[in-house]
Amino acid sequence: MEITRQKFLVAASAALLIPQVELAAAKSTTISMLPASKTRRIAWTIDDGASSSAIASYLDIAEKGEQRLTFFVTSSYPSWREHSKKISRLLDAGKIQLGNHTVKHRDLTTISQSEIRKELSGCHKFLLEEFGYDARPYFRPTYGSTNETVRSVAAELGYTVPTMWYGSFGDTSNVAESRILQFAGKWIVNGRIIIDHANRMKSKHCLDQIQSIIRARGLHSVTLTEAFGKNFK
Repeated sequence: MEITRQKFLVAASAALLIPQVELAAAKSTTISMLPASKTRRIAWTIDDGASSSAIASYLDIAEKGEQRLTFFVTSSYPSWREHSKKISRLLDAGKIQLGNHTVKHRDLTTISQSEIRKELSGCHKFLLEEFGYDARPYFRPTYGSTNETVRSVAAELGYTVPTMWYGSFGDTSNVAESRILQFAGKWIVNGRIIIDHANRMKSKHCLDQIQSIIRARGLHSVTLTEAFGKNFK
């Protein structure tokens, strides 16, 4: 991907580690709900990215509709490069947000500190180089597996917000779309962070129905930065 001058400057100025003076204060703030608001909203978050066609369908939702999406990127999947131009355009428009979901989707609680650092810093580097985008402070521990070591290493890299969820579409395995819609009906509730996955293609009908549930409940999806503010750590 050709890096524009603006993106180059962003990438060059974003240090991989937070300044040493901040390390002592760096601590994790785990989230699974959005802060209270007069606006009825959810965060629709999408993990992984094994399916290029699935990513394309979500990007279309963000581009053409009113829903804003947060993607947690597993950077070893080629899908992210395949849609690089469109992702960059939607980032610039504020319609999507990216978070760190490691390089190879390894369970961070089962590997050494140096390997944890490599997984998170590798994804961080990819997002900077490909999109000129600094995803800090948001990361999602793979499989939702975390412990004090994972949180500490992540915080030293500036990833101080482990982002969990309060509701899932249950699509980590190859389940029927009717089941996905049942989960959507159960978990799409004001203030919640919902987890979805871009590893298998969902039909247009399924994705349209999810959006219909959001609208019928007077909700809209926001990015995490919209909900928590630009200075949240």
